[in-house]
Amino acid sequence: MRRLFFYLLTIGIALPIAGCDVQKNTSKNAKPTIETLVRASESWNGDTYSYPQGQAQMTLLKITAPVGFRTPVHTHPQPGVAYVARGTLDCVVTADKTKVFSRGDSFATTFGDTPHYCESVGNESAIIFVAYAGVEEEPVTIPLKK
Repeated sequence: MRRLFFYLLTIGIALPIAGCDVQKNTSKNAKPTIETLVRASESWNGDTYSYPQGQAQMTLLKITAPVGFRTPVHTHPQPGVAYVARGTLDCVVTADKTKVFSRGDSFATTFGDTPHYCESVGNESAIIFVAYAGVEEEPVTIPLKK
């Protein structure tokens, strides 16, 4: 009887283990997909990037802009990259230098002394993630004085 019990116990443990597929895709051997969204040495409108002097500071912003919202005319003293998660954004440097960015688009932001504005256009609020490589105590956006 004891032998039968151990025999059944062994089969009860061995069968589930034998049925396991060790080659299955688990979190330990799954490979991520890595996509470079932006790699740039200049902005979408041609501004050449350089880094400001001082203690480096990274900033990541999540901006939610309702349809029709337009930023004041402004500049950025440091390089940045942006990703449009939702909506549509119309960015204007001059009348002949505009660019429309939509959901899934990523871009290198304007830089330096280039005044511009952006407007949320389309039929839903825009959500934009923007990362800046700046310096401590320096704003990421400087509004133009009128």
